[in-house]
Amino acid sequence: MDYLQLRNFKLRYFVLFAIVIFITSFIMLFFLTIPASEEWITFIVSICSLAYILFQTKKWNISYNEQTIQMTMSKGRWVRYLSITACFQIITVVLTTILLSVLYLLFEEQIRSFFDLFQFNSLEIVDTPLIVYVLFFINICILAPIWEELLFRGILLRRFTLKWSPQKSIIISSVIFGIIHLNPINIVFAFALGCVLGYAYLKTKNIVVPILLHSFSNFLAFLQFCYANQTTTVDLPTIEAVRHELYISVAIFLVISFILVFLLIKYYKQFQQLKNPLQNIEKRQEIDTVIDNNDL
Repeated sequence: MDYLQLRNFKLRYFVLFAIVIFITSFIMLFFLTIPASEEWITFIVSICSLAYILFQTKKWNISYNEQTIQMTMSKGRWVRYLSITACFQIITVVLTTILLSVLYLLFEEQIRSFFDLFQFNSLEIVDTPLIVYVLFFINICILAPIWEELLFRGILLRRFTLKWSPQKSIIISSVIFGIIHLNPINIVFAFALGCVLGYAYLKTKNIVVPILLHSFSNFLAFLQFCYANQTTTVDLPTIEAVRHELYISVAIFLVISFILVFLLIKYYKQFQQLKNPLQNIEKRQEIDTVIDNNDL
């Protein structure tokens, strides 16, 4: 595969496109009053992003696969990749629970006073419409994994390998991937997940692998979303209940962290041994010349 064709995808144009989409969606959020307006806006943004990337892919004949899944993925490797992905997702949920529990235990009186002041305890949460679940699933389990992997791994990561080592390229692309998730905890999780997805892509050379791993991770988040929306009333927990949940969360965090470290140790040496896909020195010099004459 000729990596030079990746240069035809102008990142500055995509950034401009993304800014326009973001501003437009922000304006629409204030004017749309239809049910599940946020989910519909996210759906439109995802469709537009995917359409843009697919258009550029077809226009410049960009290829994302160099090997078939059967050539690189065994059942054992699928189990390990999926296990690592699940561990990251579970740790994110548990860590969030731990932080919220600690904050509640530290500021329980202030939180109760705030709820009493605004009479939150007497409120009822309206049942979430089915369309919200449907759109949320489509957005995070189908559309987002496809266009994000095509962009961040299929294009951005591989373009970085034209200039840097695979390890540095994975880290930098994962930092960018994490930043776009905004939420502080999600930034850390997205960065870690991005490193796994980047490694999986460079190792297997098939974009379907990180797409499926990304989709699996988001599906776990979808299940959490469904569980969180089962509550029908606003009711503050007791101190004893929060402490009990905190102890359980800490125990789960320690167990999952141990499993995750064990799994990652196996891949650390392989991560260090990743080689740049461009080994030919003359080809390398040709690409360096192109890079010097063009901006990212």
